[in-house]
Amino acid sequence: MAKYKDKHAETKSKKTKLLIIGSLFTVLIGICLYFVGYYAYQVYQVNHEVKQETKLTKQVVKKTKKSTTTHLGTSDEGSMDINWEKLKRINPNIKAWIYIPQTRINYVVLQGADNTFYLHHDETDKASTSGQLFFDYRQKPNFSEKNSFIYGHDMFDGSRFTDLVKYADKDYFNAHRKVYVYTRTKRYDGTVFATQSNSGTSKAHTMSFSNSAEMTDYIDYMKSRSDVQANDVATSSISKLLTLWTCTGVATVDDAGQPVSADKSRTFVSVSLKEHR
Repeated sequence: MAKYKDKHAETKSKKTKLLIIGSLFTVLIGICLYFVGYYAYQVYQVNHEVKQETKLTKQVVKKTKKSTTTHLGTSDEGSMDINWEKLKRINPNIKAWIYIPQTRINYVVLQGADNTFYLHHDETDKASTSGQLFFDYRQKPNFSEKNSFIYGHDMFDGSRFTDLVKYADKDYFNAHRKVYVYTRTKRYDGTVFATQSNSGTSKAHTMSFSNSAEMTDYIDYMKSRSDVQANDVATSSISKLLTLWTCTGVATVDDAGQPVSADKSRTFVSVSLKEHR
């Protein structure tokens, strides 16, 4: 009788273990399916957003074929007509346009009441996985600042500001140095002269200067920290800056040499801006 009870208890114990294992396996499968489904939805959303943006770009931007003699050569790749009236009707928060040839960066630039809204909303203010490019809310959105900041996501599909991370590569840096930004009334031609990854609270995130000496010190600092050295843009020739910012996605070190985790690391691409003449 005792042996029967022991065998029965053992069988019951095995069944209980199998039931627990089966339940855990079911939960694990459920979690996996949830994340697969969530990722698939994210991919669908981003692809849909890209299609909508491509459609918008075709509607409001037209590359002009006029040939002019500029510091860029005989053809002006930054020459384009932008339908600002249509953009204003779409969203009055659209303040500018940015275009970097041979990259995917060809977007509107907005400005919100803070620096979080357009991380999660598109150019029509609809909720968005990709967000949209935007000016720092504390600055004038017309490139009149000494150092204008534009922020954007580093997206898994290569959209938004993902291409900025590639500037750490010397060949990519040298092949994509021209940046064009536009407002309703002006166009600025830019030249990339430095790039670095750092903490978001580092000196690289300096938006204003008390005097020209501070600005000179900042430019020299950005050059000294740059992953690629470009010696063809003299500090003295820079009167206006544009800093493009995105997440780096890999660990780095800050100004003091302290480690910065991948989720806190930011890429800064420094551009010398000149008003187009």
